[in-house]
Amino acid sequence: MFALKRFVVALLTLGIWVHPTLGRTLEPSPECYYFVESRSSHLLYTGNSSVGNVPILEYKVTELTSFDSEFELRTLDPEGVIFFGDIGGQQNYFLLAVIQGNLSVQTSCGDGQVLVTSGPKISDGEWKKIAVMKHEGAVAVRVGSETAVTVQQSAESQRAEIGNGMLRISIGGLLPDSGVTLGLNPPLDGCMRSWDWVRQDSSILERTLQDSKVQRCWEHIAPGSYFTGVGSVGFSSLALLGNSSAELDGADWTLSVELALRTVSARGFLFILLDTQNDYILSLKLNHPSQELMLRLRGTLFWSRSYPQTLCSGESQFLQLQVRPGQLVIGMGITKATMRLTDGDYELLKRVLSQPGSRVYLGGGPAGLSSFHGCLQAKIQGVNVDLDLAEVKHGDVRSHSCPAALDIRDGK
Repeated sequence: MFALKRFVVALLTLGIWVHPTLGRTLEPSPECYYFVESRSSHLLYTGNSSVGNVPILEYKVTELTSFDSEFELRTLDPEGVIFFGDIGGQQNYFLLAVIQGNLSVQTSCGDGQVLVTSGPKISDGEWKKIAVMKHEGAVAVRVGSETAVTVQQSAESQRAEIGNGMLRISIGGLLPDSGVTLGLNPPLDGCMRSWDWVRQDSSILERTLQDSKVQRCWEHIAPGSYFTGVGSVGFSSLALLGNSSAELDGADWTLSVELALRTVSARGFLFILLDTQNDYILSLKLNHPSQELMLRLRGTLFWSRSYPQTLCSGESQFLQLQVRPGQLVIGMGITKATMRLTDGDYELLKRVLSQPGSRVYLGGGPAGLSSFHGCLQAKIQGVNVDLDLAEVKHGDVRSHSCPAALDIRDGK
């Protein structure tokens, strides 16, 4: 053991570290902007269902004196599960979720039928007090002092509440054995506090927060996507292009990529286009060894520029990349460079983007290679990129929130 410790110390002294689970050498992390993350031990993160971390509460129905629950919720995410509860399986369940930014209730109503009811908009990043109350064969959901949604209970649901079953509540996702079809992306990038579940003990949630920082939230948040420096997100290129993919056959087709960021570490890929063979066709990277922003085309350096002095000052950076006939234009802040793009390279980029199986990565390469650490917002073809639509997404990446200390809107 002593020899192992000396070996680890030697590696760290050289600025090298071998990840204990990935078994590969990682770059030293060049921290350039220090901030306090301030993850609170009383704020529960609701977005860990993608990595299997779904807190579950279980209560015997015969021991319950109330089915009422309340909590406070804060989210900027337009879609995801707040909580799911059932008694005796999917024939009797209640789902509280966010859909298109609005509070939504989905519940079973007998004979395999499902009732979906929509409520007010809640995805504004402000704390909302939400109460779920049972009253005379109905369930009412209140936001603040206003009743937002009321749904009638099925006969099966009312019978289950006087039976001998178990009430199960999963927070931020479905129960592992649930067969319910949702029609939405379960992880909700949100935070919960001040909860009271069916007037019963829920100390397991407090223990979860004490044991795992991953389950905690920041005290204050800002819009954006937070990358921790160990993961990335990958999309189908056709999915990102959306409706503009139909224009790829046009002679004057243009690709537009806009990135707004605040860095913590001065390294990592910001944008990568991969073909079906996983070859890097176009990439934009913060290259720490040379202290340069590098643009590569077909693996060859196409353009570079020294880091701006403001990169590590906590200020926001704004990058624009445009591909158009005969030109590749890159802008950083108020400066802009225009390079000649051959017809062959222009057609190659169009062809790769239109191929099923081609991918676009943000915040790092496949398997987290050379990942970005900081807050990032991306637009492709003028449309904000929703990281929840990614085919591949590392569990540590937060899709819709960043620590307030990295608020891109601060600009400067």
